[in-house]
Amino acid sequence: MNILHIDVSPRQESHSRQLSAAIVERLLRLAPGASISRRDLGADPLPHTAADYAFALSTPATLAAPPKGAVDISEALIREVETADVIVIGTPMYNFTIPSILKAWIDQILRVGRTMKSTPAGKVGMLRDRPVFIGVASGGVFSGERANQPDFLTPYLSLALNSIGLKTLQFLSVQATAFLDGDKAALAREKALAAIDLTVVRELRGVDGWPAVLASAGRPYRGVRPALGRVAPAF
Repeated sequence: MNILHIDVSPRQESHSRQLSAAIVERLLRLAPGASISRRDLGADPLPHTAADYAFALSTPATLAAPPKGAVDISEALIREVETADVIVIGTPMYNFTIPSILKAWIDQILRVGRTMKSTPAGKVGMLRDRPVFIGVASGGVFSGERANQPDFLTPYLSLALNSIGLKTLQFLSVQATAFLDGDKAALAREKALAAIDLTVVRELRGVDGWPAVLASAGRPYRGVRPALGRVAPAF
């Protein structure tokens, strides 16, 4: 089993990083030999859409024959998704929605003709579905009886990932982090993890047969295990 682990927060000890690391740890209990590819957007942010990439996406003709190098970053990121059996994303909620660096990643992996088709009925995904676990940390409360702010993160990420074929999504959240510290934070994280459904992972073939390999995109892995091997391209 191959796990793509993505973190978004610029804070190394953030609640969302701790939550995503705990999700990966649960997956490793299920598949101790899983390989992990690391994409740390908080430590190594992707560039926002550049002129050559925007030009490549501007017409059917340029999509079919993009300028040299225009879609290289996009292609590398899409291949990371394609080679993953499971994706884990840890992200804070900024101002009711996702941080711009996560949007920069989405802008690169949502590509007409590569990961989705544009049809009269809307976007149709071209990628194989796989489980995606999304750990969200929010300073306020956006769901439940105590919700006091809107949530544009969950519906947006659901729509964006669904549009390329990723439909098996689970959102796990730690909320009101502005008021959590020490034991309270750990309890809130365990409460969030109690909702995880790993049956979708158990259905993957070869779950027990993978060698332990850990890849890191850019900076050293700061999750469950120390770096062991190959390094994914950093942009």
